[in-house]
Parts: sequence; C-alpha cells; structure tokens
Amino acid sequence: MIRIFLSLKSQYIKTEMEYTANFWMMLLSGVLTRVVSMAAPFVIYSNLPDIAGWKKDEVYLILSFLFIAEGLCSVLFEGIWHIPEMVFSGRFDCVLSRPVSPLYQVLSYGIGLQGISVFLVGAVSLPVFLRRLGIWNLPGTVMSLFLALCGMLLCMSFYLLCNSAVFWFDSGGSTSIPYTLTEIGQYARYPLEIYPGIVRFLLLVVVPYGFICVVPVEILRGSLPWPWCLGVAGASLGFFLLARTVFYRGIGHYESVGM
Repeated sequence: MIRIFLSLKSQYIKTEMEYTANFWMMLLSGVLTRVVSMAAPFVIYSNLPDIAGWKKDEVYLILSFLFIAEGLCSVLFEGIWHIPEMVFSGRFDCVLSRPVSPLYQVLSYGIGLQGISVFLVGAVSLPVFLRRLGIWNLPGTVMSLFLALCGMLLCMSFYLLCNSAVFWFDSGGSTSIPYTLTEIGQYARYPLEIYPGIVRFLLLVVVPYGFICVVPVEILRGSLPWPWCLGVAGASLGFFLLARTVFYRGIGHYESVGM
C-alpha cells in the first residue's frame, strides 16, 4: 500500500511538472512566504532581549517543526483539503464506489506543490537551529525526528477532522471551518507562555498546534522532561483515531447528489 501511495504521488508530481512555469512559481512562493514569516522573530528580537524567557533561535526552532509538519501534510495528504469539493460536487460517489478504503483514497489524492518548498525550508532550518542551541547530537536528533513525525501525524489528523465536518453542513459548495481553525493554530508560532490561559488551552486541546511545534521545542530545551515525547505521540495517535472515526461517521451522513 505504501508503494502504491508513493507511486501515485510521483505521478501527481509529473502531472504538475507539465506546466513548468506554474510548478516553479509555486515552489518559489512557498519558500518566499516562509522566509518572510521567519523575518517576524528577527524584527521582534531586534527590539526585545527575549520573549517569556525564550531565545530567538528557540522560536525559529518552533517554526522549523511547524514548517516540516505543514509541508509534509501538503505533499503527502493534500487530498484532505479536497473533501469539501468532493462532497459538494458529488464526486465523493466515486470514492465510495471503489473497492479501496475511502480514507486511503482521500489521503493519496493530489499533491501540494508549495508543501515541497515549505518542507525543505523546515528541514534545512531544523538542524541549523539545533546546532546553534547545542542540541545537535544523536539523542537530540533522534528525538527531533520522532517529534517531527508525530507533528506531521497530528497535523494531518487535525486537517482531516476539520474537513470531515463538511458532511454535516450544507454551505452551498464551500466551507471556511478548516481554514479558520488552521489560522487560529498559527498563533502557536510563538511560545504559549505569552498567551492567556484560555488561548493556551485552545492551542493544546482544541486546535492542537502547540503539540506540533511548541511542546517539542520545550522538550528539547529541557523545559519539559523527555517522557513528554510519549505525550506528544499519544496526542497524535488520539487525534488520528478521533479524526478517522469522525470521517467514517461523516460518510454515514453523506447523501449522493443523485438521491
């Protein structure tokens, strides 16, 4: 199944590369938007010594984990964002008619070109800031890779959970719920200590971006003990099981356009 999944993704890349100018423009735009977003901490730290005790490189490490999770999800699981379109257009009928898991079909559908460059920005910046913080060693590297993979799973699960809500709503062909919630998650680009308690709860439990990028850095910098890695893994697995359950419950609510 994994071989077929990767084969499908390679075919999607080949299809996108048929339009060469668009392909490179999408890659370039992904790099530019992330580089610009990394300029914000530079401006802030040029005027402040620290943010709630966090160094500038630690904030950049938060961004690195976020970019890796978002980039991998865009490349590997872009089909999740097509769920509303499939439901409103009736193309979800085709998904249900094939003798393959509907979730597998959704996850393997399409590819986000910007995700390639977003992932590369995160993958390049992660070892740079690990080295600058003195965490560039075998335990720190292994722990970082493990936390990055957990973050990817959690990010994918959250996207699936948000987009599966479309099965219960009829908004005339579009829904803003997934985009609104992911925008709220972007507040986790900075240490959670700067936010009031209700916002911290929101970013850890409701919109769990804190577990994607902030908690991993807190573990690496020693603010949280290493067993918290199990907490990140548990949160990722829990959200995946919840998202999978909601997705299949949503299929039970789906009504074909022909009915």
